Amino acid sequence: MILTSKVCERITHFSKCKYICEDFLTAVENFEYIYLTMEVITPKHRLLKFKKEVLDELKIDFKKIKPFDQHLSEAESEEKLNKIILWLSNTPKNIVYRVNTILNRQQVVHHRIVEALKKYTRPIPIISTFPCVEELIIVNGWDKSVELNLERQQYEVIVDAACGAAVLRGAHIYAPGVLGMPRGLKVGDIVSVYADLEQACKKGLVTEYDKKNKLFVGNGIVQLTREQIFGHETEHTSGIAVTMTDIISHIPQINDNILPKGYVLLQNLPSILCSRVLDPQPGETVLDMCAAPGNKTTHIAALMENKGVVVAIEKIKNKLERLNSNIENFSATIVKAYCFDSTKAVCDAEEKSIFDGPPYSKESFDRVLLDGPCSALGQRPQIRNPISVSQLRSYVPLQRKLFTSAVQLLRPGGTLVYSTCTITIAENEGIIAWALKTFPNLELRSVREKLMSMKMEKFATVGYTIDGLTTEQSDKLCRFDENDTVGFFIACFIKR
Repeated sequence: MILTSKVCERITHFSKCKYICEDFLTAVENFEYIYLTMEVITPKHRLLKFKKEVLDELKIDFKKIKPFDQHLSEAESEEKLNKIILWLSNTPKNIVYRVNTILNRQQVVHHRIVEALKKYTRPIPIISTFPCVEELIIVNGWDKSVELNLERQQYEVIVDAACGAAVLRGAHIYAPGVLGMPRGLKVGDIVSVYADLEQACKKGLVTEYDKKNKLFVGNGIVQLTREQIFGHETEHTSGIAVTMTDIISHIPQINDNILPKGYVLLQNLPSILCSRVLDPQPGETVLDMCAAPGNKTTHIAALMENKGVVVAIEKIKNKLERLNSNIENFSATIVKAYCFDSTKAVCDAEEKSIFDGPPYSKESFDRVLLDGPCSALGQRPQIRNPISVSQLRSYVPLQRKLFTSAVQLLRPGGTLVYSTCTITIAENEGIIAWALKTFPNLELRSVREKLMSMKMEKFATVGYTIDGLTTEQSDKLCRFDENDTVGFFIACFIKR
């Protein structure tokens, strides 16, 4: 491959950048097509795509950052966004499990993971446990020295972009994610799997998908035939359609079905640490304001040793069923779930019983978790993101309403944790600056110090300084946007 001098300059620049994933140069070498987008060189098939107006909005958003008492310039903001896009386009090189300590022990899950990995004729990757976070297990992907079968096969299966991203994180392919499969394939046949990057593949495609913009994600073994997935007599087919054996991200395929439901959960590391920062104690009364699907809810119950009360509120009715299912599977017996709008969860009645359900009297809860709706731009890997500017701007007003309810429901001396799975300034540091100005009875507590007490600080960085937020204050915030995790944000308050 011939590279222009400008391209070589950009490769050298980004190879030195701390934001870039370590396999970037290898990826450039392995792809046939490269191109410059917003002056960033990246493999053609791996670049996260946003609408132009969204990119412009994000550049404006990043200009709010003030590293040295001066806002980022246009060029600096663009470079910052470019680095984030490259980071979001790559896959975390690990799988993270949370052990449900109500039903299980870390050692049991560790043993089951090792047994599951032994089915591969490859070295067992590094498996890490953490003495200060006993429910956490991290399984690394195989390094590049381990050979995988990534040779393109004769037949291909096309999946949607979301399914493709899940495969890169170590998932198998379930029937609803399949868009195209040729006729004649039998159970046991080996196929190559491609993700549709253009949303142009029609459900039920028979012929080879000839669009150039499809991403090869790996090879797998057919478990469901075309007729079983798309047949006229088939409705809402479920189950694994293709068992993945080799994927380009080098992540092993180990699901959380290595143990019965509720014993262990695949969960992103920042989400696990978020509940740890909340630090719920046995016997307390805790509120999870936007609870579905219940991953943090059930974690909170486990940290409380199933002693006390956890109220889980979810506004969307069809999400409540999954929330209740997870509560049951994880034996989180102290959780009471309700379908309700948390922006309206405060009432004027005094000393209303928690067990009467929402709305609640002011100052009813010892701790409140507000992990609310957000633009979710921190998901990794992202292949395609169709979010619009109007959608992007819609979250801050809602987050402020939810935050106002959270403060009113929290008792003096209580802890409020605000978190998102996005990378924008407006939804993260912007909300914190607004909150400190609006609620003078709130005091920031250092999330980094909490992570240091768990010996987990290496996974995160501090927040950004912006207007209304000093360096001292931003240093108490926590961002996950550089390391090998998904993008995430955590802030912790004490109510005076």
